[in-house]
Amino acid sequence: MAIMTRDPWSLLDQWNRELNQLPSRGDDTSRVEGSDWTPAVDIKEEDDRFVLHADIPGVSADEIELSMDQNVLTIKGERKHESTESGQGFKRVERSHGIFARRFALPEGVDAEHISASSKDGVLEVVIPKQEPQSPRRISVQS
Repeated sequence: MAIMTRDPWSLLDQWNRELNQLPSRGDDTSRVEGSDWTPAVDIKEEDDRFVLHADIPGVSADEIELSMDQNVLTIKGERKHESTESGQGFKRVERSHGIFARRFALPEGVDAEHISASSKDGVLEVVIPKQEPQSPRRISVQS
């Protein structure tokens, strides 16, 4: 019969590692399953609009797909991996590449028809205007 050694602390260490990951899994619902990397995003609220900035260097404007559906803004794209010439190889690769996607639930009252986007120096800017608040109107009651 083989003698099995067992470290009673290994299971506790494994649980601790998994518990430490829980907050990071639940905090950001904008990350999309299946993305190879996640661009950093800032969203600023102003009086009349929201402004989103996403760091997407190396991705041209025509390779970025933006869509809005039921107040959820989706940003998708792909940063291609640089191919190497024969005999030449990377010594270090730190920049992420591949498919990315982010989704952002926007509050009620945004003007989805007038969203605009531009890309400059690797930063995507998405401007999401707010709708003008509707003033209450009086409704007459017929007798």
